[in-house]
Amino acid sequence: MKVTKIYFLGIVFIILLSCTEDKTIVFNTDNSFVRFFLLVDNNNEALEFPQVNGGLQPVNSFTKNNFKILKIPVALASLNKNVITVDFKTTILNLNNIEITPQNKLTFTKDKKVDTIYVKFNERWNISKNPKLEFELTKSSDKSISIGMPNDVISNNKLTINFSKLNFTYKIANPNNQEIIGNIGEKRIINIDFPKGFIASEIANTKLLLETQSNFDYSLEQLPITKNNQISYVFTVNEHIKINVLEFKTKFELNNIANYKINGLKTVTIKKELVVDRDNTTFTAAQFYNLSDQFHRTYGEYWFDLNANGVCDWSTFNAFTFPVIVESNHPNAVLFDDKGTANPTDDIYHHAFRIGFNTPIAGRTTNSFNLKRWFTNESTNSANSPGFNITEALEFFPLNGNSKTEGFVKVVENDLQIQDRNGNNYTISISGNGTYKEISTGLIEINFELKAENTALFGGTRTAIYKLYNQRNYPKPAPINQNCNKPIEL
Repeated sequence: MKVTKIYFLGIVFIILLSCTEDKTIVFNTDNSFVRFFLLVDNNNEALEFPQVNGGLQPVNSFTKNNFKILKIPVALASLNKNVITVDFKTTILNLNNIEITPQNKLTFTKDKKVDTIYVKFNERWNISKNPKLEFELTKSSDKSISIGMPNDVISNNKLTINFSKLNFTYKIANPNNQEIIGNIGEKRIINIDFPKGFIASEIANTKLLLETQSNFDYSLEQLPITKNNQISYVFTVNEHIKINVLEFKTKFELNNIANYKINGLKTVTIKKELVVDRDNTTFTAAQFYNLSDQFHRTYGEYWFDLNANGVCDWSTFNAFTFPVIVESNHPNAVLFDDKGTANPTDDIYHHAFRIGFNTPIAGRTTNSFNLKRWFTNESTNSANSPGFNITEALEFFPLNGNSKTEGFVKVVENDLQIQDRNGNNYTISISGNGTYKEISTGLIEINFELKAENTALFGGTRTAIYKLYNQRNYPKPAPINQNCNKPIEL
């Protein structure tokens, strides 16, 4: 078979895989064959079937740098019988305590053209010993099915797994600020992410969360481990908090683990906000979002030295704006959608006085508070810098509790994770307050100061001056006689 035809068949196979949403693959060629179909993305992550990418070619070697279960797809091009089996052999070099499932035989049917080899690791590997795994497809129960693509160029009948040094990291997963109503028995889930996995035996007896402050009774219980890159706890309120004029808060910090590095958010807060007498029918938050337009934005001006040339001016920005979802018993809950059913369990409620900034585009971030202009060399995807999406950002307090035109505003206290393009993480704690007022019919202007604390970045606390508007067209603010900040290179 000519190389051009081989290449064409490989591309067709990838395209057909990328169009498949289940485990059924239809592939017609002059030859039926079975081969390893491990795809690796630009981040050295092995894709898990049925996750595919039409721009990637199956690899014949892969260097593993994490401790997650390795899932190796093996794909069959076509099948005329109801079921066949394919044997494979494994060579294990300088690796201990690993589990391979199945051990030596794969099964395919007309409805299942892809089977998977699972490799689970239970012990650290020693990189100095050059550990390695070698897989080879050896025999099919149907002799008409070739082992590997029938050529000498890209047959993929063998697969080598090499290993690099393990650098384990962990962090608190978002949301790291969670609100409670204050009812006894109320629960919240706290997740701790291990992006490259973890070794269960190394953390089995470690208390991962340490309380740094609390003024109410609670319990904390680790849940059974069901993922190889996350450990979860359930937080339970053990008293009925009846006082509304005080704030109640419990805060945890990640404990240090030997041979693991905290890389991201290290604190989580469970808080019962003080209850302010406000008329929920005022529904101030609704004036800042429009769910019929997923790209609806809030528009803003930030007093800033954007060009770092010693000249302060208003810097224009915008951010996608969304409601804050709350439970039905929240004191500021407003029913948004009952789903057209009499069943209250599927009802959706919005916070009458809070808004957040997020993006409708998966994996991306919006420009909350113009924070992306605060820095240079920042990573802006949501996996690295989730802090650019602030899902609970501003809270409104109408004058006299019911004014539809003016009042006070508070920046919701948050710890934000930002990462630079070199992989360094920064946690920025934000707070702030100000006022808002309707300056013309339907146009609301918010004036506030935002305080951001991080010693490494700001030498302490940075204060920033903002104006936000609920509409695109607003009067350009006049210059003010105030100092301003410059961008910081991460």
